[in-house]
Amino acid sequence: MTVHPDLETHYQFPDLIRFHLEHNPSKALYAYPSHSTLKGPDTTLEKPLPESYDEISYLEFCRAVHRAADLVRPSPSSDGRDREVVALLAHSDTLVYDTAIIGLMTANLTPLLISPRNSPAAILNLLQKTGCHRILVTKGTMKELLASVDEFVSSEAPDFSLVIDEIPSLKALYPHLAKETEEHPFKLYPELPKPSFEDTALYIHSSGSTGFPKPIPITHRGIWGYANLPPGRELLAHTRPARLGGLAIPAFHALAFILQLIYPLFCGFTSTLFTPTVWDPENDMPIMPTPENTLDAMERTGTTATMIFPTFLQIWSKEAESVKRLSRYDYVVLTGGPLDKESGDMLIANSVRLRTIYGGTEFGQINHLRPRPGDEDDWMWMEFNTSRVGVRWSGAGQGRGEIVLLHSETHIPAVSNLPDDLSMKFEASDVEDEDVKGWDAGNVVVRRERTSGALKGYSTSDVWERHPTKPHLYRLVGRVDDVLIHSSGEKTVPGPLEKIILGSPYVKGVVIFGHGRAQPGVLVEPFEHDRALGEFRNLIWQTVDAANAIAPAFSRIYKEMIVTTSPDRPLPRTPKDTLIRKQALKVYEQDINELYETIESNANGPSGATIEPPSSWSISALAEWIITQAQDITSKSEPSLTSETDLFDRGFDSLSATILRLRLVSALRGASGGEKAIAKINQNTIYTYRTVSALAEFIIGSLHGGDEGDSEEKTVQEHVKRIEDMVAKYSVKPTSSPSKSTKRSDSGKHAVLITGTTGSLGSQLLSDLLNDSRVAAVYALNRKTPGDIIARQKARFDDKGLDSSVIEEALAPNKSVVNGNKHLRLEERPRLVFLQGTSPDDVDEDTKSILRSEITVVIHNAWKLDFNLPLEGFDTSIAEVGKLVSFVQSTGAKMLFTSSISTAHRWAKEGGIGTFPEECQEDARYAVGGGYGEAKYVCERILKNAGIDATSFRIGQITGSAKSPAWSLTDWLPIIIKSGIEMRMMPEAAGVVSWISGSVVSKTILDVGFGDTSAFAVNVVHPRPTKWSTVMKQIVESLVEQGRVKPGQVEIVPWSEWMRELERIAGKAGDVKAFENIPAIKLISFYRGMVDADIAHRQENGYGGEAVDLTPLSIDNAKKLSKSFDKAPALKRNDIDAWVKWWISAGM
Repeated sequence: MTVHPDLETHYQFPDLIRFHLEHNPSKALYAYPSHSTLKGPDTTLEKPLPESYDEISYLEFCRAVHRAADLVRPSPSSDGRDREVVALLAHSDTLVYDTAIIGLMTANLTPLLISPRNSPAAILNLLQKTGCHRILVTKGTMKELLASVDEFVSSEAPDFSLVIDEIPSLKALYPHLAKETEEHPFKLYPELPKPSFEDTALYIHSSGSTGFPKPIPITHRGIWGYANLPPGRELLAHTRPARLGGLAIPAFHALAFILQLIYPLFCGFTSTLFTPTVWDPENDMPIMPTPENTLDAMERTGTTATMIFPTFLQIWSKEAESVKRLSRYDYVVLTGGPLDKESGDMLIANSVRLRTIYGGTEFGQINHLRPRPGDEDDWMWMEFNTSRVGVRWSGAGQGRGEIVLLHSETHIPAVSNLPDDLSMKFEASDVEDEDVKGWDAGNVVVRRERTSGALKGYSTSDVWERHPTKPHLYRLVGRVDDVLIHSSGEKTVPGPLEKIILGSPYVKGVVIFGHGRAQPGVLVEPFEHDRALGEFRNLIWQTVDAANAIAPAFSRIYKEMIVTTSPDRPLPRTPKDTLIRKQALKVYEQDINELYETIESNANGPSGATIEPPSSWSISALAEWIITQAQDITSKSEPSLTSETDLFDRGFDSLSATILRLRLVSALRGASGGEKAIAKINQNTIYTYRTVSALAEFIIGSLHGGDEGDSEEKTVQEHVKRIEDMVAKYSVKPTSSPSKSTKRSDSGKHAVLITGTTGSLGSQLLSDLLNDSRVAAVYALNRKTPGDIIARQKARFDDKGLDSSVIEEALAPNKSVVNGNKHLRLEERPRLVFLQGTSPDDVDEDTKSILRSEITVVIHNAWKLDFNLPLEGFDTSIAEVGKLVSFVQSTGAKMLFTSSISTAHRWAKEGGIGTFPEECQEDARYAVGGGYGEAKYVCERILKNAGIDATSFRIGQITGSAKSPAWSLTDWLPIIIKSGIEMRMMPEAAGVVSWISGSVVSKTILDVGFGDTSAFAVNVVHPRPTKWSTVMKQIVESLVEQGRVKPGQVEIVPWSEWMRELERIAGKAGDVKAFENIPAIKLISFYRGMVDADIAHRQENGYGGEAVDLTPLSIDNAKKLSKSFDKAPALKRNDIDAWVKWWISAGM
């Protein structure tokens, strides 16, 4: 009986060799067709003779491994070669290849598996990237390739030393092939120091489909994680002992490594192989897999399950006898690519237990092999193992999602490539793409980078769709590379739309474009080039409109965005007449760029578009014209669309706004005064004048000489109206006149309800609350998210350098998390309780009753972080404040609200004198600006109107500190630094910065909240500002000292110069890599505003005052009410060094 290793034990391969040598010496590790069944020198198998096989026992394999170790490293104690990388570039028997891999590991060397299909240049590149200077080869079978490699290395890298040795032979490794027993002489290889579990065990390279193949380091932990994934565990639990066939998989492939080594050694399976035949390395060749000999070999060896590439499966599906054989297997597993639906359905209909496995070299095989009852026929659909794998989803457009795999304690992908924007999204508790709302996510504990605490993961670029009736199942539909990601962040999936447009009898070829642009367009190749552009657009418009009918609004193709090909530049195709997308876009790159330049520069209708102007240039006629255009743009003919309708309430989005702006510009070209009006129409015009009448009035006013000052004033008035409407909508009627809260618990201490504790400031607040002797109990209210909230909170503490042990201590004596209808324990309640929801209304009545009786202070910190949204985009967040206010009114508690300095955006412009005061401003004009600040201002007014004891903290820029340096790479300053490193320049701004650490902000809030004296508003910016120039200079110095840049490599230049360089780069940025290396491109409008503010600041203030023309704030209340704030030390060099160190560790 087989003794299986404990899969939870952190075994390495050399450990397993000794384990099986002790516990399973006679158990079969490998089986292959007997040599007696081979006929002739061509090694073709005869017709199947069931159960005609030889076996390699664990004893024989383990001994062969030790022989291999001795042959590749005979003097391990004195040669100083521990963990040296040794490549395998061999066309050998699989048995020999696999033995050599484990032999190298046993000798404490690191194998690099190289495909013989690589070019000499690719091979050298792999050797250089891994620091490998020794190759084990089969010289007899690879003479030409080795000669080419030697020649290439000599010419291209003459100083690169390379030793080429023969791989150990079959005879040397297996002197008693398939017959070795304990009586045969054998000497164990000496046991060497064990590598770390995090050390690289071996390298397996990528396919190289987009360039040179990349070496992927697989750690010992990674191998252990792969062994614990579903296929291995589910085969282990199967009633019939598994004989797993992966015969046709090349031995250098990651799948072969899993099937032939990981599963047999970790799970105790028998792996079936082709018969070893290379007795004379100079002349013999290993068996080459064919569909026929592969199936025959599996039948001879008693194979019970197989994993196979689609090429062989496709052929077998056409042969009745092959299908009959496959029907006897427990599983026939498709992997490595798609199988056409017809073939798969035919196999299922003939009782073949067909399954699909999704896997990759970078992450193993992560979906379940065993189907749920009723899912047996859904062979194309997969269920992911979310109990061990950190599955997350990112919307890819049109109801599809990209799968992203976060590091967990039980599964760590070999590659970490999580982009900053995805990291920020997964860190946020309230962000979920509409495309993937409710999709299954891993409930495992996310594992963070040890030194920085950063979230790590692997972005697969694979796009999936969810089963329409079985929400646990998903199907792979394509690659992100095929998905167009627009500048708005929305995604268009071209395939379905192109297929519909190709249905037109006038269309020969179609390519949808628009990656990195605001909207998509379509390149169309007509069958006949005999029509003018406008006529052809009208001809195919019905078909294009049919495609638009299935597309989301942001993927709609407007008539103006149709480009036709020229007869002398046909779309490139393969010999099979398949259109080559990337080449097609390259051929028409200039045409496409000119189209977008036309749109973005407000030029006349793009590419021949003709727009009929209104019947007259009066407000009523223009309003009627705008309604007609809006209906056409949204493909809706709504009778309810009137002059007072908000266009964005009728389906308008950024693309619709762009098209309407374009049509307005085109129509104005022929009008008297049109050029003057056009000059006033910019990207924000449609957003600013959202109703038909407001837009018509603005255009007519501009056409007839409206004043710019009047225009700005009208904009401010419109914003003020929206602000006041929102205040009225969510204000809660006061129950009594405002009074100071004196409520305390029976012990005289505070019970605190705090929202949003998993963010940066929220974690700091929770830590300070748990360490504060004035606090008896803390109720942490967070949005409901997948996974364990306690584990997530502890991980955030670790990320920020906070002591997470206080969470465990505060949770004792129990760890209950209150979710919805689960009740708090009335006896022995812990000091810390986690609640899930957005307000007390989300918990059951018993829990709410306890909160009403106990809570003395409410801290509302949860908030949507998006500086691009208008005020209305924060409607939900504002509504939550209204609910909390109602709760506070029923408790008599004090409420503390984390507001923002952006509520003071227009203080100076509106005639405010001096510093912005710490009091409620009834004039909404001061807050007009971005939606974020306007929404925070609305909440301040709601608090003021409610008749409760409340304080609003207007917080400035929060930084890391020397003790807790974490400062997200996705924040605006770290983005400047990361981009500046690549640009080799950092921007200088005039004035000072009042940035303040999160720990000081938190202590200020608690000092005020628990103090005897109260104030409605407290401005929280640093009382001892530092010059921008000093901060930037010290950041650059720290980057040099910590080795991130070389001395003199990065200079400090004026903001305007830095901005010009950024805009130059942005104009040429055509790929995703440019956005990754210089993420400031994504925030170019934001930084442009900072540059303008810096210029204005220099003109008005010289080098004094707040940098980038920020409003100076009074801090009298903050200094009076908080000793922590008053005594806050000035920003020091060690703080900056700590930021830089954290940024570098997090991947800057």
